[in-house]
Amino acid sequence: MRSPLPRRVRGRFALLTAAAACALTPLLSPPLVGDAAAAEGDRSSFLLGVLPDTQFYSRYSTAGSGELFMDRYGTEPYAVQTRWLADNRDELRIPFVTHLGDVVDRHGQTQEWEVADEAMRTLEQAGLPYSILAGNHDVVNGCSGVGCRDDSRNLANENFLRYFPASRAAEQASFGGRDESGFHEWHTFTAEGRTFLALALSWEASDRAIQWARDVIAAHPRLPVILTTHNILAIDSDAVTAVETGPGLRLWNELIRDNDQIFLTINGHNHGSAHLRKTNDFGHSVDQIVWDYQMAYMGGNAYLGLMEFDFTNDRIDTAVVSPWVRLKPTDTLIPEYDQAVKTGPNENLRLAIDWDERFSRFADPVAAPAPSHGSLLDAAKASVLDGYDEPEVRQPSLPHDERDYPKVDGTLAHWRFDASAAGALQPGAVGAKDVEGGADMRRAPLDAEDVVGAELGDLTITRDHHALSSNGASACFANVGRRISYMNTAADAAVNRAWFRHGYTIETFIKLDADWSSTDNAWMGALTREGSRRDVPGMVYPGWSWDEPVFTLAISNLREVQWNAAGADPIAERPNWSGEIMADRWMHVATVNDPIARTTTMYVDGAPVLRNAVDTVGLSTADLPWRIGSGMTARRTVNGWSGCIGETRIVDRPLPRDQWLTTRTHVAPEPEEPGPGPEQPGPQQPGPEQPGPQQPGPQQPGPGGTPPTTEAPGPGAVPRQPAGKPKPSATRVRALRLQGRQLRVRVSGRARLRVALRRCSGRRCARRPTRTLTATARRAGTVTVRLPRRLPAGRYRVAVTARSSGGTTRRTATVRVKRAARTR
Repeated sequence: MRSPLPRRVRGRFALLTAAAACALTPLLSPPLVGDAAAAEGDRSSFLLGVLPDTQFYSRYSTAGSGELFMDRYGTEPYAVQTRWLADNRDELRIPFVTHLGDVVDRHGQTQEWEVADEAMRTLEQAGLPYSILAGNHDVVNGCSGVGCRDDSRNLANENFLRYFPASRAAEQASFGGRDESGFHEWHTFTAEGRTFLALALSWEASDRAIQWARDVIAAHPRLPVILTTHNILAIDSDAVTAVETGPGLRLWNELIRDNDQIFLTINGHNHGSAHLRKTNDFGHSVDQIVWDYQMAYMGGNAYLGLMEFDFTNDRIDTAVVSPWVRLKPTDTLIPEYDQAVKTGPNENLRLAIDWDERFSRFADPVAAPAPSHGSLLDAAKASVLDGYDEPEVRQPSLPHDERDYPKVDGTLAHWRFDASAAGALQPGAVGAKDVEGGADMRRAPLDAEDVVGAELGDLTITRDHHALSSNGASACFANVGRRISYMNTAADAAVNRAWFRHGYTIETFIKLDADWSSTDNAWMGALTREGSRRDVPGMVYPGWSWDEPVFTLAISNLREVQWNAAGADPIAERPNWSGEIMADRWMHVATVNDPIARTTTMYVDGAPVLRNAVDTVGLSTADLPWRIGSGMTARRTVNGWSGCIGETRIVDRPLPRDQWLTTRTHVAPEPEEPGPGPEQPGPQQPGPEQPGPQQPGPQQPGPGGTPPTTEAPGPGAVPRQPAGKPKPSATRVRALRLQGRQLRVRVSGRARLRVALRRCSGRRCARRPTRTLTATARRAGTVTVRLPRRLPAGRYRVAVTARSSGGTTRRTATVRVKRAARTR
């Protein structure tokens, strides 16, 4: 199959595209870190490839998880990562790749291991050696501590050892050996005249494994060592500062500090990026780096690490890039997230290292080969940016006034707060006014059932609010433990009884308190349907527990947004999960249930989350009130919210994003053009070649700003176009419909169409297309694509990709192909 990856980089090592140059933000903290973007001529260097946690790439590339990536983008991130590394092995001088663990998300799901197996086999087939280790998600018991280490595992039950056994590792030229458990391995590789030992320790190495590692190092006394493992560093709440973990300190004290050969450690596991330089017992530096993006957009957006070992300039430069984002259809790109080159300070490190001096205790000096090429990092960035214009981040339009939001049919409740009533909310008083359905929410009594110690000041109405909410107020809660304040609807409110069998759109604005902690605030509830799942007639699958609420929007112990919902068809739990979110920051959450596609998609600040629900329509109900400010368990009030909640709206159908609360409907009046006065001439009128000045209206963000938009602002908004000839819009696939054996494709303009059909059995569909067809749309309208007579009858997943001068768009649907009629 033809690879869709970027063209290989040839002869461009000294070149840096303007886009790559603008994409880097250097960290200016000498002497450790410098401007990693500056090109300084030819050098002798190589690149080390680093694959951080791939767990969600493996999970959501499986048929059991709906093949999310293939359906949405037509490619899979894990496969693209390894293909790009393999294709650029020679040009970018990549002698070795290291995987940091969490290869899969669920250790017992063989489909996920098959995805990982296929992706890593790409490196093997290209002859590009790699090390791999097990993270906590890759082992049966992923806990921490003495009873969770490799010497406590039943090795026969471990899928990591089944899919990545020592025999498979031994096929690589770099392989040195594994310990007796089979979880830990070592390799050697040579580049630019230097040989390195790569030591990979899996999750929770036992004392026996650490002694094995010491023995391996001792057996190679002249080799510098790169140590990779799953958990050494974490990241502080500022998202920049490194924090040492318990397992990391254990390795430091028992393996690293008195082994001068270990000069670099790399780990994943903890979301984000950080760097720490420590000094070992010999007075030498040990650089420690954590890179992990699995909790970010699309499970990490296929970001991989690159480290350029530069022997001419005595340093290690780093970058984190995604070879995947440029392959996504244009209409799926979200500017805030789909950047091919990450710009954070801990992604773009410059680590000074005098190679000969650093290794002087155990190795003789090595003369670096003559400089032969420019910056390999610059060339790598040019590769992932080849043919890709990183989308411009658009500034959203702010509300003109309290009424500046779309009013939509089907609104069952729209709760808003009164800024003029700022202050503590009295028990029994209306806190959230329903401006549509009359289902006002009132504050519960301070001595409500299951509540202990609630105080009047624990629930206040404030003027704090999300900038894109036209309601200039919110409710803020200081709940902790059983000291809980909340608001709920009356028992007879009509919205209590809704099953949402035609889908729904539920929106809210939330902010976590700055002092949020997993100890005090895990699983706190923002919006809840009261009652438990045992109260719902016909419940077939309650999920975690029968005592869970019918529905709750909560924050997990890992600071993820959890949409924990029991649907109406089937009456079963179908949850959605975001990645990690930040505290003390307003967020817009919109969740849309599509009854035709039978999917529920959650958007955080306009971006769809990775873990969405399939095979679900509507929401179950126990005919009990809705509440804001806490969760429930077994019909008891628990998990009070700590932070603020803004306006919240419930609509009984799926809404497009241009009807969300973040969209502006106010249209600024056209400014009157002043004419010349009797005594003072007016401004020169524009002629055919002299454009008139742009007058920013009330919504426009600044001089020369863009006109008001009807597209939802935020991450999903369309990038601004530069002045001049506008870029043509991409042709969109408006609808798909199968009539007999003719697929009717409705498009918005001219385009080349590619139709991929994948055969399905049960809930699983083939990973690769069963049949691919092409067609041409010469104008807007409907194009008929005839299916081959020999195509077997059955259920198929159809993906239609439209390529036009404005970009690429994609639409998918599931169809049932009937048996072809017989002909004489």
